[in-house]
Amino acid sequence: MSGGDRKHFAREIHKAEVSFANLLEQAAAAHAVADAARAKAYALDCAAWNTALFIGELDHASPTIAAAIAGGFSLLEVRCEHCKHTEMIDLALVVQPRDRQVALMRNFLYCSPCQRTLGRKRRPNLVCLRPTDGLKPVGPSRRAKRAS
Repeated sequence: MSGGDRKHFAREIHKAEVSFANLLEQAAAAHAVADAARAKAYALDCAAWNTALFIGELDHASPTIAAAIAGGFSLLEVRCEHCKHTEMIDLALVVQPRDRQVALMRNFLYCSPCQRTLGRKRRPNLVCLRPTDGLKPVGPSRRAKRAS
């Protein structure tokens, strides 16, 4: 290669490197905007499901566990109608597939006070999804071990 060809090749390589860096920055910005928009959409889905629960429309499709966590609604409030016990469940700690709908969580939940006092496993009702704005869920209620 002659000297002119090498200079031209070096200039083209430099242009390509600058273009590559610009494209990476644009892609990162686009991904950030898309992630923010997706989180907002998930938050709106959770709010719509909360409203559907409030008005009694139980057949409305609920968001998935992953969508609720991504939307910032990672606390599920449940309430037992028998003993009026209310508990917040952190969906990030739940051992269930993340693509499972939140409404299906009812099938896996039991009221522990009713189980202790009545010996029956009663299913609590789903109240709503709560945002995690400074709220700290209480850990699962456990019976204290008695010394023998």
